[in-house]
Amino acid sequence: SDFKNKFGFIFDRARAMGGLLCMGEASGAGGSDAKKFTSALIWMHGLGDTESGWSGMIRADLDLSPSVGACKLVFPRAPTQHVTCNSSRTTSWFDMAELPLGAQDLPPLHGCFLEQAQESAKTLHKIIDDLREEGIPSERIVVGGFSQGGATAMLTCLTYPHRLAGCVCYSGILLGADRLESLATPAAKGLPIFWGHGGSDNVLEPSLQQLGVSALKGAGFRVTAKTYEGVPHSSSRQEMKDASEFVNGLLVVAAPERACRPRTAQRGRVGGRRLARAQPSAIVVAQTPPLAVCAGMCRNTQHVA
Repeated sequence: SDFKNKFGFIFDRARAMGGLLCMGEASGAGGSDAKKFTSALIWMHGLGDTESGWSGMIRADLDLSPSVGACKLVFPRAPTQHVTCNSSRTTSWFDMAELPLGAQDLPPLHGCFLEQAQESAKTLHKIIDDLREEGIPSERIVVGGFSQGGATAMLTCLTYPHRLAGCVCYSGILLGADRLESLATPAAKGLPIFWGHGGSDNVLEPSLQQLGVSALKGAGFRVTAKTYEGVPHSSSRQEMKDASEFVNGLLVVAAPERACRPRTAQRGRVGGRRLARAQPSAIVVAQTPPLAVCAGMCRNTQHVA
């Protein structure tokens, strides 16, 4: 296929897992079983987007230390659902009543449908469970995402019954800020969280970051918060650099000595920028089924919302 030709991956399996269709991909000789993965990163796209853009961005810009070892990258796709705030169908992790949003809009949930977001979190829990069955400890799994994907990443980590390595949120929103004590599992207490947000974000305003970070810190979570002046509702190179340092700090300590660094391939262009591309050990694209509650989401542009 065009996807295979573009990235040069070897498709070696397609399997049904708890209702999810997962396609395994591996680079280099020997197929997907050539390396033992010692860690994993799950990354979720934003509203109206798919995993394709972010998979290239993460591969190109996430600079993992050689000591991290063989890291599996997983990019789930949200189901296509009706969007309440614009009366159309698009990919979404949970429904929202309106956009743009600030801390003052529709508190405490800001028009977000928590029950549907919790269903998405359960879907992500199944992906994490599968990684654990493959031999990757939950303490070596990082969950992250952009915008609505970042919101879902935080909720996934807060409600997972086993300890995870940490969470990365780009330009997101904290769901359940008013009920963290009852929402978070004992294993999630004190979880490290990186939250980056554009200072000029006019879709999910920076006030949402301030409100969410305050709630998380008040509940005992270890939050690293960064605001990037002049950056709209999108990611930046500096944000990716900061996130790389954060993820390395989570995964390097327990990495096996024999772990090796993914090789560096040619430079390419992603999202209009020239980027140094690091070839990952493997990528898994997980197609999530429609959730039980098909309410919808809000329309976004490339890597926006």
